[in-house]
Amino acid sequence: MNRTFFLGILLFFTMGSALCAQSIRENNMPVAKTLFAAKETKVPDHLDGTPVSNAYQCFREPIVVQTRKGRIVVCCQAGNKLEWPERSGQDLVIRYSDDAGIHWSSPVLIAEHGNFSVQSHGMVYDASIDRLIVKYIVYRWDYTKAHGRGHEASLPAIMEMQAKGEAFARQYMVFSDNGGETWSTPLVIPLDNNEDLPHYGSSEGRQLTGKEYAGRLILPGGIRREYMGKVIRKKIGVWYSEDHGLNWNFVKIAEGEPRKFSCEARVTELSDGSLLYNVRTRNDGRLLAQSTDGGKTWSELKIQPDLKVTPCNGSMITLKDSKGKLTSSKLFSIPSPGGRKDGWIYFSIDNGKNWTASQVVVNGFFAYSALIQVNPDTVILFYESNHYRDIKYRRIPISELLAKK
Repeated sequence: MNRTFFLGILLFFTMGSALCAQSIRENNMPVAKTLFAAKETKVPDHLDGTPVSNAYQCFREPIVVQTRKGRIVVCCQAGNKLEWPERSGQDLVIRYSDDAGIHWSSPVLIAEHGNFSVQSHGMVYDASIDRLIVKYIVYRWDYTKAHGRGHEASLPAIMEMQAKGEAFARQYMVFSDNGGETWSTPLVIPLDNNEDLPHYGSSEGRQLTGKEYAGRLILPGGIRREYMGKVIRKKIGVWYSEDHGLNWNFVKIAEGEPRKFSCEARVTELSDGSLLYNVRTRNDGRLLAQSTDGGKTWSELKIQPDLKVTPCNGSMITLKDSKGKLTSSKLFSIPSPGGRKDGWIYFSIDNGKNWTASQVVVNGFFAYSALIQVNPDTVILFYESNHYRDIKYRRIPISELLAKK
């Protein structure tokens, strides 16, 4: 038999076996459930009425935290149309669960700005004062006047705003002191420069637990320099607060041209008290950095060759043991290489130095995601599904994720 032909047949069957194993693994996972469904999820008090009264047409960019009482709180953007889901007059909504994700509250509207678009939200929980904090940017031009997607489509509406002498974007914060059941009125946070917009990357923040920096709040993101709605420069890094979110300082990790960096990142605390930063790139890799002083300074960003992914926002957490102590094991959820078509979870058992054995957890469309550990044995994965229309979730046994292929 021709040697080349034989090797080709062998490769075909090897790849087929691997794909079969991946499918079996996903099929062994618990059934996915829907948390937010386009045109079906009713959100009381949604009043802007464009084009619907109290239902939305897309849900995007889930983030999740857990309170000290065990309540899980999931926040996402709720948009009005799919033509440009990142600029669709979207609001912010949450749902919460008090039984580790078995049952969920009705949706709660936490921020609404009419036909302006909520964008770039970040949520952090301060266990010291039992407060949920959400920071976000609002693009203050009427989304119904943008016919199409992208900068050129939105420019006429932006120019109309500028002609009125009004800021094209503003920064806000809302907070809740009762686990998300009710929220403050949106508070305007002044910008040092109206063209330098904070970006929170649709990410959860962390409250540090290590003895030296305990209580500090960390929120990954960046600063985008924008001109007439077009991004011309980016700084990526973290925001930190030492006064329960009243004031925030930005620490730059890197700076560059818009297409070089993304402001979408995740940060997690390691078992030794240091921090690991994991940021999206514009190719199929991920850049990682570490901090040993609670996020005030960072190592140089380095590519992590083990993480082969599609450019997208991902989610990273440190697993805890049965006593609630941080371990050296990490999980990272992300779409598989080649497009937003399958959901993978990588794991590391050495504090993020090496990542191995990616596990297929979702077959089919999978984009932005959020992970949280709800008990010593279980994590919940929230993810964009149905081409940005829905947010689904799946409870996953940790033992299944850490199983060898």
